[in-house]
Amino acid sequence: MLSKQQEEQVGQAQQAFDAYYDQLGTSLVSFVERLGIQPSHEVLTNAAEYLPYIDAAMRTIAIRDESWQWVKTMLGYFIGEYFVQTYAGCWFLETQPQSPHFCRTMVGGFETGLPADAAIEPEALALAFLAQALPRELASLVSDTEAGLAGRH
Repeated sequence: MLSKQQEEQVGQAQQAFDAYYDQLGTSLVSFVERLGIQPSHEVLTNAAEYLPYIDAAMRTIAIRDESWQWVKTMLGYFIGEYFVQTYAGCWFLETQPQSPHFCRTMVGGFETGLPADAAIEPEALALAFLAQALPRELASLVSDTEAGLAGRH
């Protein structure tokens, strides 16, 4: 049972999640296009094929302060979509107050290849990626995350 304050938090987080999810498709395609990767729209159905290209494009790119939040969000979209598509998962808002990810956007519910109860927080992974020293390695971060999730059980 959620407290009144937790219910309010979930309500606000749900509104933010809905807006985030509504923007995912067009924003991710625009991001891939801005990186010069074509055809950009196919990232929505073949994210795994785009991983090496986005990895290469982001390795040494300098990110201006005013673009940093946007880049983090776009990378979160990509990482989340990679896991959704690769492991038949889904996007969701964590509503369990005991979770360390309470009221955060998550990807989980995997049907193939990873434990069904495994989940990731895409924006936290994007933040970890951006915190890496140059050259950054997105493909390594993704494979390390996959190995960590698979090894949980």
